[in-house]
Amino acid sequence: MKFLHFSDNSTFDENSHPNPKLRKIWPVFYDLMKKFSSVYTPERDLSIDESLMLFKGRLSWVQYIPLKRARFGVKLFVLAEAESGYIHNTIIYTGKSTIFDKNYENYGVTTKSVMTLIEPFLGKGYCVIADNYYLSPELAGILIRNNTDVYGTLRPNRRDLPENFNKITLKKGEIAAFQRGKIIVMRWRD
Repeated sequence: MKFLHFSDNSTFDENSHPNPKLRKIWPVFYDLMKKFSSVYTPERDLSIDESLMLFKGRLSWVQYIPLKRARFGVKLFVLAEAESGYIHNTIIYTGKSTIFDKNYENYGVTTKSVMTLIEPFLGKGYCVIADNYYLSPELAGILIRNNTDVYGTLRPNRRDLPENFNKITLKKGEIAAFQRGKIIVMRWRD
């Protein structure tokens, strides 16, 4: 495996390559993602999550996530079918040089990653399931404007939450709901 190469260094042009940091694996990675997305049409519910692929070598974009089992590695943003777990598309996070859809360059990394992955499914009746790392009122608004449903958990410190969202004290079994347009935010106490 030491001498396995997927790209020809003599023909590499840094100016025309989409992400020079990934040039060694780009041909295989790109072909795999193209094949994954072309051979299977996912069901209605799509899940967005991050994954940390264990890597012990030297890379400038290795991430440290203390709560993951493999704490050091290459971070991936993954779009999968919620029911089967079939991976439809993936983005390798390489820091500032990560390739995202240009339409969303003014947003944060999490919104850019979700919108880049979900782009082919916008307006087609799909539903995105996201955890609190990704979900925000901003992302929910963009998805709803594109006729795509979304649900998941939400961090209480996200921008654009209703003013009273964090101030309400709930007793066991109580639920509080806030609505703005088509976005509903709920808070409950178990």
